[in-house]
Amino acid sequence: MFEKVEKKLTNVYMLKDLLSVEKKEPVNYSKVMRTQEKNVQKLMRRAWEIPFYRERFEKAGVKPEDIRTGDDLTKLPVLTKDELRRWMADEAKKPEYQYWYADTTSGSTGKPLTVLFSPKEKAFMKANWIRAMMVAGYNPMFGKTMSRINAHDENPGGPDSFIQKIGLFRRSFVDQYAPEPDVIDAINAYRPDWLYMNKTELMRLVLYSNRTGKEIFHPKFYDPISEKVTENDRKLFKKVLGDGIIDSYGSAETGACMIRLPGRDYYIIYQDSFVVNVVDDDGKMASEGRIVITPLYKTDLPLINYEIGDRGNLKTNQGVHFISNVQGRMNDYFRYENGEVTSFFEVTPVIAHCADILQIRFIQESWDEIRVQIVRDEDASMSREEIEQYLTENLNAIFKRPFSFQFDWMDSIPPDQNGKLRMIVCNV
Repeated sequence: MFEKVEKKLTNVYMLKDLLSVEKKEPVNYSKVMRTQEKNVQKLMRRAWEIPFYRERFEKAGVKPEDIRTGDDLTKLPVLTKDELRRWMADEAKKPEYQYWYADTTSGSTGKPLTVLFSPKEKAFMKANWIRAMMVAGYNPMFGKTMSRINAHDENPGGPDSFIQKIGLFRRSFVDQYAPEPDVIDAINAYRPDWLYMNKTELMRLVLYSNRTGKEIFHPKFYDPISEKVTENDRKLFKKVLGDGIIDSYGSAETGACMIRLPGRDYYIIYQDSFVVNVVDDDGKMASEGRIVITPLYKTDLPLINYEIGDRGNLKTNQGVHFISNVQGRMNDYFRYENGEVTSFFEVTPVIAHCADILQIRFIQESWDEIRVQIVRDEDASMSREEIEQYLTENLNAIFKRPFSFQFDWMDSIPPDQNGKLRMIVCNV
């Protein structure tokens, strides 16, 4: 009933939420974990009222009072993308959601998915992104942000507001699909304090700069979003853009839920607003397995134990969760005629142990042949022929039977239409 009015107040709600969240990395987590438990219990009471979740509670044989902590969430089943897609499609038909936000994912892991957000949920998601910047040490009031054009922005690149005209909360957008020199010139002219775009889009600029010598302004912080950042990627980013690399992790469905700060080898989770667990194939807590996310702020149409599609490693210190490694998204498989598959995770070590490879994509053309698009470091210690031999020998040692390889050497690999780069494209 009030959603139309609430939608107009989204930015007001956002500022209110920004005041309420933790904006620095906690020194003592006890207060934050008490807040998390309080929010978990509130979410469980709300979810019990929703038919979709009431059914999941009953099938699991648990009630809201059985779930009091973030770890207890594993008593409920994992929520898959297909389940969420079907539920959201049913909800979107209802007239009460006409003034809600409907965000559509890029489809990098399959069919695009539309997720409904109430105005208050959307406001928190926006506040949470600003919080992510502040945890890193960025001041959004006085700093300058530059980002890719986002399909979800209603008016990207529109005229500045009064606040921005007087020098507060400044932001600019750049066409990430423009020629590399034009994008770099725009960055150099604006000199942002915080720069973010999809990893593949930013990598395209970094590869061009590394190849041509055209320098890019070093932002205080920069964030290659939406895709796994490997250690080889990190090394090249730091070479071209400086040491301020931030790895903010989340999805369009959940918002940013954790961050890896410069110089760290682990991610801190925004424990006051999210639960991030790692579970095995049976949905039980594990030290290595599938990452599942529960945004505690999303109470109108919740996402409980949502499987984002990545794998990771969990470490716990005094009951507090940290993610020590994100293995990345398994967006396709190498497939065999008998129905067997090999995952990208299985071949990752071969690529990770060759620092001379800057970008790579595998396109399986048939049951017997794989085309490899590849970008080589110009300062590489190995020749093209040596890299081809290294990959052929080591990959075929992992595959269930040998493939023949065709190598396409490139200056950079173009992203998919959604701005990301699928590592495996299987055409069989």
